[in-house]
Amino acid sequence: MDKRIPGDRKNTGEWQTLTAIAAVAWLVIGTGCTPEHGEPEAGGAGEAASSTAMPAMGKGGDDADPAVDDVVYLTQLGLIRGHLHVGYSLYDSDLPDLAATHMKHPREEIYRHLQPAFGARGCGGFADGLMALTTAVVDRAEKSAVADTYENLMADIRACEEKAMLSDPNIAVRVVQKLLRTASHEYLIGVIDGEIDNLHEYQDAWGFVQIAKDYAGSPALAGSAEAIAAAGRIQDLLDSLDGLWPSLAPEGGIDGNPRQRLRAAENDMEITVLGLQNE
Repeated sequence: MDKRIPGDRKNTGEWQTLTAIAAVAWLVIGTGCTPEHGEPEAGGAGEAASSTAMPAMGKGGDDADPAVDDVVYLTQLGLIRGHLHVGYSLYDSDLPDLAATHMKHPREEIYRHLQPAFGARGCGGFADGLMALTTAVVDRAEKSAVADTYENLMADIRACEEKAMLSDPNIAVRVVQKLLRTASHEYLIGVIDGEIDNLHEYQDAWGFVQIAKDYAGSPALAGSAEAIAAAGRIQDLLDSLDGLWPSLAPEGGIDGNPRQRLRAAENDMEITVLGLQNE
């Protein structure tokens, strides 16, 4: 969204109340990154357990059913898109070996758990598209062919997203919040003491933030001044994290204080979600 309305804090008392509520929530959360890893990834040795390993359960411990819960359903689709976005970006950057692992994970970790939700919502799914993209990358197809396959798959995923309430701004911001939490958790597995410890998780975190940005720019957050202001704050806080990824395959360490920056972003996100809900 190019035009952003700065956050209107005309009711200072209400904003302070929301800040206090968020602070309490922060203390309850503890680290700001809810443990969301349930099973080892299917990706093989050397990889940490993934936050997408138990996608039938909502992130943050909520046991919601994606067949009926729009936030959980869209979050899972967002995680799939995040994996694929990283994989496509790596392939386009001439890093096909790294790309292949990201293309395989959505089907192994998430898709099969979402199939009952697809049936319940009247979405045909996109298993063939996932397989076609994985095959194209593994076989080192021409970039143009991979791009076409990727775009076709994105269209199929968006068709499944349309089976949820995409026009509700509160759903949109909660999906962004869950994607950010997952990205934060993945990043702190990927980067330890300023050094890359798990490149795959570091890359996943970037992909999830990119999809969070996409949701933050959705039409659902353009229907009112309050929603537009919330979208602007969210885009700013997500943009503030860009420096945590100097590249998708960095050779050196990571500068700054990632843990502090991610916690601050999650805290700001919590305040924004609460503020929009109270409008």
